[in-house]
Amino acid sequence: MNATIYFAIFIVGAFVLFGMFISWNNRLKIKNVQKKLFKEFEDFVIKTNLTIDKKQKANGNIIGIDRFNYKMVFFDSKERIFHLIDLTELQACRFIKERNRLNGHISKIYLQCVFSNKNTPPLVLPFYDAEHDSVYRMLRLAKKASYWESSINIYRQAAVLSEKITSRA
Repeated sequence: MNATIYFAIFIVGAFVLFGMFISWNNRLKIKNVQKKLFKEFEDFVIKTNLTIDKKQKANGNIIGIDRFNYKMVFFDSKERIFHLIDLTELQACRFIKERNRLNGHISKIYLQCVFSNKNTPPLVLPFYDAEHDSVYRMLRLAKKASYWESSINIYRQAAVLSEKITSRA
């Protein structure tokens, strides 16, 4: 073999190693960001004396339920806001797919929490936004949103029943 072939193999190998290094570095950064989000979430949970036993990360946001205290926590990482929802005050939780009027494609997927108190406006918990998220993640995020809608409604019903039982006693 001549020197040009060795040189070409060296160049290709260098590009492959460089690409692997960049990929590894990006994964490490993403992992660190996720650790920080979970740490922030856990700090909030500890500060509010909750026992979250069911939690999940969904598109950078974290959602969790405290089934003993009938509370739900949603951390919106884009807005950097914690939503602490008392499930006894919740009238319903709805899974909503917003569609673009022009082409009918799904533009947003979110949960809408409607409260029993009519003065409290409905709370929107975002899961997917076509402007910022990949269309390839839409189905997975829709399944997560649907799962959380049913979980929230189940625990909400349990909270209402528990409240009725304690009020009779």
